[in-house]
Formats: sequence, structure tokens, C-alpha cells
Amino acid sequence: MTSNPFVILYVEDNDYIRESFAELLDAPERRIVPVADGAGAREALREQNVNLLMTDINLPDGSGLDVAREALRQNPQLPVIFCSGHDVSDVARSLGPTAHALKKPIDLDELEALVEKLAR
Repeated sequence: MTSNPFVILYVEDNDYIRESFAELLDAPERRIVPVADGAGAREALREQNVNLLMTDINLPDGSGLDVAREALRQNPQLPVIFCSGHDVSDVARSLGPTAHALKKPIDLDELEALVEKLAR
């Protein structure tokens, strides 16, 4: 792991999904920061040292893509995972090598493997 703890900012407007994934991603070497919208994500990015941004594309107050762009302007090396019900791999590729896409429903083993890879 690159830092202790490895901080994952998880942006998802669906309360059940957000709480479930925060619980699934939780590990002793990680700290999960779950937020419901872009405003919460921007605040967390200002206030914390985030090691990974996981975001839905469609948020109630805008786009996870916009949040990711802003985060990457602050830290071009920040790993980003887009979680969407649509194929957003082209969107991820357009942001550069640190961006990745996972299609909902998300395979938990695939997610865990990607998070582990990005945490190195």
C-alpha cells in the first residue's frame, strides 16, 4: 500500500449501494470516505489526502466525470474508477492512464483486484 491508510473516496448517490460498497471495501489498511454527491466529493478532495477516487457518472448535482476532471487537475496521478451501468471505458480512457471503468453490476472480485493493483 502506498500510504497508511489508503484513502478511497467513494461517490455514489444511492444510499444502499454507497453503504454496501463502503462496507465491502473496508479493510484495516484502508479508510473509505463515502459521499452522496459531487459537492461532498469536492469537499472531501479539499480536506483529505485521497489515494483513489471511485465515482458513479450520474450524480444528483452533476457528473462524476466533472468531479474526476477536477480531482485530476489537482493530482494528475490520482487513480480514478468510474462505476456506471453503462460502458464508460471510452470516457475513462479519455482521462488518461490513471482512469478505469467498471460496469454495474460490479464483479466484486474484479473490483477488489483493481483496488489492490491501484493501491501499490
